[in-house]
Amino acid sequence: MDAFRPRLRHLISNVQISRGQQPEEIEVISVFLVYVSRMDEEPTLFSGQRHDVLRSDANGGWKIARRVVIGDQSVIPSNNLTLFF
Repeated sequence: MDAFRPRLRHLISNVQISRGQQPEEIEVISVFLVYVSRMDEEPTLFSGQRHDVLRSDANGGWKIARRVVIGDQSVIPSNNLTLFF
């Protein structure tokens, strides 16, 4: 039932791209803000920074080779974490 699914907004900003350690890689640093709203609960905000290494594939696309997420909060303010940062 869609009425019980959380409403979610995922914002990415301050994207910085640089060469990776390997010729087929790039390193991407970005910041995120995630807003989660569930029916009877107060909305929850998550914010932080992501460090990604993207590797080109044989089809000309990019795949995530490594991701490190650094949250701004020392404790995650949610008892039901169902999102991929």
